[in-house]
Amino acid sequence: MEEEKRMIENYEVKHTVHLGGGEVVLAEDAAAAQPFLVCDCAWDNPFSVDVYTNIAVGTDYLNAMKEFVSRVNRRVAQIEQERAQRGISAVPLTGEDCIPGSQHGDYTNQLIVIRPERLAPAARTADHQLLLATGGNGCSPDALGTAVFCQNLFTGESMRWERYHVAGVIRPDRTPQWAKEKLAALQKSEKKPSLLGTLEAAKKTAAQEHSSSKKEAKRREPER
Repeated sequence: MEEEKRMIENYEVKHTVHLGGGEVVLAEDAAAAQPFLVCDCAWDNPFSVDVYTNIAVGTDYLNAMKEFVSRVNRRVAQIEQERAQRGISAVPLTGEDCIPGSQHGDYTNQLIVIRPERLAPAARTADHQLLLATGGNGCSPDALGTAVFCQNLFTGESMRWERYHVAGVIRPDRTPQWAKEKLAALQKSEKKPSLLGTLEAAKKTAAQEHSSSKKEAKRREPER
């Protein structure tokens, strides 16, 4: 069966490079006055549909290819800069970095590792792999559901993965120092009472003090 062609209106997609959470695309419509199209593609939206931006069209294939390569190079440079700023190793985490047998246990409130092969090649680094599992049926090895709701430890972003995407729970001795610091900060912030909780506690304390004052005033009233 012939593979379905990917189209951007009348332009057929010829080349794509997936980098930095999106794609650089080169497409062609031989019948168009400007047959070559270069654009960026992303799908980080509620419906996960392809959204094409920064569209450029032209008549010369080599110019289109130069623009395509230029955009790819810019994304590569951006990823390299992010890794340098974050101090992230380019070596991905694997099952060898996980507690033996942990892939069969409960993931709730555990620091889990996403299998590198489940990520785009440029994202196979610890800042994309280390997630704090916060809930979902997939946290339990015996549940029917597989959804694991998580928080990216580096960015704080909430996301969903499936249990079969997880390599296991990270070994303490393989946990990067930055991850230990971020996890400690996160746990510390969770222990702080929320603003609503603080207000409710203050109201409760004020009510108790008012009640105690009324009782004390009544106790001091002269007998009739």
